Amino acid sequence: MKKFYIFMAAVICGLASCSTDEVETFDEHNYLSFEKSTLAYTFAFSGSDVTSADFELPVVFAGRFSQTDRQFSIVPVAEKSTAKEGTDFQLLAANEQTIKAGMSSGRGKIRLMRTPALKEDDLKLVLAIAANENFLPGVTDTLTVTISDRIMQPDWWDWTYNSYLGSYTKTKFVLWLEFMGVSDGSNPFDADEYIMWTDRGTGNFIYKEYRESATKPKVSQFRQWLIKTKGDPMDPDYNMPVSQMLGTNY
Repeated sequence: MKKFYIFMAAVICGLASCSTDEVETFDEHNYLSFEKSTLAYTFAFSGSDVTSADFELPVVFAGRFSQTDRQFSIVPVAEKSTAKEGTDFQLLAANEQTIKAGMSSGRGKIRLMRTPALKEDDLKLVLAIAANENFLPGVTDTLTVTISDRIMQPDWWDWTYNSYLGSYTKTKFVLWLEFMGVSDGSNPFDADEYIMWTDRGTGNFIYKEYRESATKPKVSQFRQWLIKTKGDPMDPDYNMPVSQMLGTNY
């Protein structure tokens, strides 16, 4: 396939009388992207003694694998951010932004600071991937991080979660964590009991999915717990019992 692209480039250049110096192979560069364009972090589940948190930034790249670790560069976009460097966040050392050898993905880090103002207003931090000797910015080259100290919809409550629990509400979220015995705001289904890895025909087990044989009965138990143990509580934002606001996949 690569030979075909080179051949076609040579033909086109021949017709256009261009220099061979202008011909680049399609895989000459490595392009790095953020895995998502938006993420959120809240200190709401942290103890009062917690003043900062190192927040992970998932990235993926398209290009050639390497046998050595490669560093990438992340920079703040000040004009698009309400978070201020040095007060609300800190950039970490370059060795915290690394793609490990033989890997096509990695996680950078940035330190978020807990300030009293977060109790009242969320902050927005826009980050960008900067070109360096290892990577050029890819398709998703910017990331918006919402920083809060209030209960907010977590990143893991996505469309798949909606099929189980319905649309996010603060009341439903808090009750779900209580039922599952989770105190840090993390995804209760992010455990071996509920997760399976599939290949979707690629031969590599890289796709993370929920195991319905475990998740569906748990959501059904949650509904019964709401009715029998919690007295079928109402969601004040919708004036409906939470038990009637779950998804259809249980």
